[in-house]
Amino acid sequence: MKPHDTNDGVLAPTSDPQPHADLLSDILRFVQLKGERVLTTRFQSGFNVEFPRGSACIHVVQEGELDISVEGRAPLRLYAGDIAVLPHPAKYRLSDGGQSGAVGAPLEIEASGANISVLEHGQGVIAARTISATFQFENKGGLSPLLGHLPDVIHIAKDTDRSALLIRDVAKFLVVEHVAQEPGVALMISRLIDVLIIRCIRTWAKSLGPRQGWIGALADARVSRAVAQIHRDPARNWSVEGLASVAGMSRSRFAELFLATVGEPPLRYLHRWRLAMAFDLLRRSNLPVGEIAHAIGYASEAAFSRAYKIMFGTTPRDGRAAVSR
Repeated sequence: MKPHDTNDGVLAPTSDPQPHADLLSDILRFVQLKGERVLTTRFQSGFNVEFPRGSACIHVVQEGELDISVEGRAPLRLYAGDIAVLPHPAKYRLSDGGQSGAVGAPLEIEASGANISVLEHGQGVIAARTISATFQFENKGGLSPLLGHLPDVIHIAKDTDRSALLIRDVAKFLVVEHVAQEPGVALMISRLIDVLIIRCIRTWAKSLGPRQGWIGALADARVSRAVAQIHRDPARNWSVEGLASVAGMSRSRFAELFLATVGEPPLRYLHRWRLAMAFDLLRRSNLPVGEIAHAIGYASEAAFSRAYKIMFGTTPRDGRAAVSR
């Protein structure tokens, strides 16, 4: 009889005892993804528009082609049907890449174009059109340990798979809602942007080779189950054996696979997740520091404070005080 962890494929067996474990949903729920607003662009020859460091954003190219240049990176060429997500606030530029021969000072958009519904620039024939939207990950405490594994630009080519078509369809519906301005439009737009970003991250993650962090865990359903349980019950006195049981694997094979996919041992990941949760709780709750320490699995406030200071450079009490100022 073969041991129960001999399935070395990407997917867990269809008899998965915990089909509800959805790691991507857990992550996005924790970092509090929130769609903000939508704008359309209508660029003509010679367009060159510079956006300041503000909200994260998505651009779905409807027509033509353009360069997206994020500060410190080489330009990325986008074609009709391509999608680009900038998950981290960054200064960037949309331009025709000098193809028209016109090189001039860029149009600088203030506050990420907060009051702009239709953005136009350039002269002559239409060179590119996009449906664009902004969003934020509101839980700043989760950004460093969780979203740091996302690249500066998530690029989904038009021919990636059916996902690109679905993303474009949702983007078109986003514009319909924006134009109609019917009751509930603000909430509808926010939710649709959420759907776009989740679909983009999912599509991108599926296309990856080996990665670290929770993104790596998405590549293997067994590791994903274990990480999801860490997220949902961080205070539990987890052992490598216990997590291996959740994954349906032997201890040794689980430890090896977890390190390969996530990039660190299981208990070290647990440690960092607990502190990320503490960072969040200190800022959005009035719970005493000792209660937070207990809630995330520390036996004493002193041990929690030492670990917190090592990771964030300040004590839990000082960190909370800084937010309240």
